[in-house]
Amino acid sequence: MSNSICNFIPAKNHTGNLKTVHFVYESDFHTLKQPFLRPIYYVHLVTGGTATLRIYDKEYPLAQGTLFFTFPAVPFTIAGSEDFKYLYISFMGASVSPLLSELEITLTSAVYPDFHHLIDFWMSSITRVNEKNANLLSEGVLLCTLSFINNGLSKTEEHRHPENLVEMLVDYIDNHYRDPDLSLKKLAAIFSYTEKYISHLFKSRMSIGFNRYLNNLRIRYAHELIGKRAYSISEIAALCGYSDPLYFSKVFKKRVGYTPSEYMNREERPI
Repeated sequence: MSNSICNFIPAKNHTGNLKTVHFVYESDFHTLKQPFLRPIYYVHLVTGGTATLRIYDKEYPLAQGTLFFTFPAVPFTIAGSEDFKYLYISFMGASVSPLLSELEITLTSAVYPDFHHLIDFWMSSITRVNEKNANLLSEGVLLCTLSFINNGLSKTEEHRHPENLVEMLVDYIDNHYRDPDLSLKKLAAIFSYTEKYISHLFKSRMSIGFNRYLNNLRIRYAHELIGKRAYSISEIAALCGYSDPLYFSKVFKKRVGYTPSEYMNREERPI
């Protein structure tokens, strides 16, 4: 009787342009400057000690064997014990967002306990890294690790709850509303959900649409800057996240009833 195992593999190409950048064993964690704010994705595997990961106002316990992901432009902190250590792989590429979305790896579900079985694999792999095999080896470790995450089976219901996602969306918008690139598309990429889902969820929970909420924040800040009498209209537009001063003026007038120039010449009034 044959013991062979044969499975047909569906044709997919989510990893065609995935690129790893770092493969590091971080044993001197306490010397690192916090909060962390990174431009690309990271996956970490805790090898020793305990810690608390904080992403915005959410805290997650970390212990040996915990696997956790961090996302571009999303600040986080780690409060760890003296013996806290971990390995990490950083990665990037256009295929990353759809890949993580398929695996349901998001900001609200980024921590996975009980991955002790990967520690020896990661450790033995990093000791074999050299100039010739670094890319191939680190990509192999990353893809093998992702293969153990099966459509969110390791996630808790608390992490998956829509209310947590809304809170994190609001926190992100409140801290990044001056970013001219902030959009539903950018939020969808960061949180690994579709634009349509984020838009619907935000409006249903907040009773206000994303664009209106964002413009409210920006116009309130514009009002604050106008009151300082230190900036031109173009400078205020840029500081508030508007790349087009004319569009800024249009939004401001719709919200306040006056153009920024008209308002600047009037007595300061609350919005």
